[in-house]
Amino acid sequence: MDKEPKRTILVVEDVAEISTQMTSLLRAKGHDVLFAADAQEAFKIAETRRPTLVLTDLDLPTLGLLVSLIREHPDLKETPVAIMDINEPVIGAELDLKVLANMDELEKLIQSTE
Repeated sequence: MDKEPKRTILVVEDVAEISTQMTSLLRAKGHDVLFAADAQEAFKIAETRRPTLVLTDLDLPTLGLLVSLIREHPDLKETPVAIMDINEPVIGAELDLKVLANMDELEKLIQSTE
């Protein structure tokens, strides 16, 4: 049985408690987890570490900047940026976010990336 390759997830969250919970859940699934509290810190990490996926929060004050920086970078522009929200929020297409309702959907997205 082949083991799925370990993925690196960048969690961008300005609320420490939420970040800690997401990090614990992702590590329990066997993923490497990086953390940033805002867009600029996340972008610096993403440039050097090239995460498989960026998981963030719809209420992140620097969300628009985060998405812009990633989408404009030639090596990061294809990196999925996702949020988890069970309320199915309406999000403008310009943000190009994957909206996930639960951890199962998150894991499917992670495993679908190369």
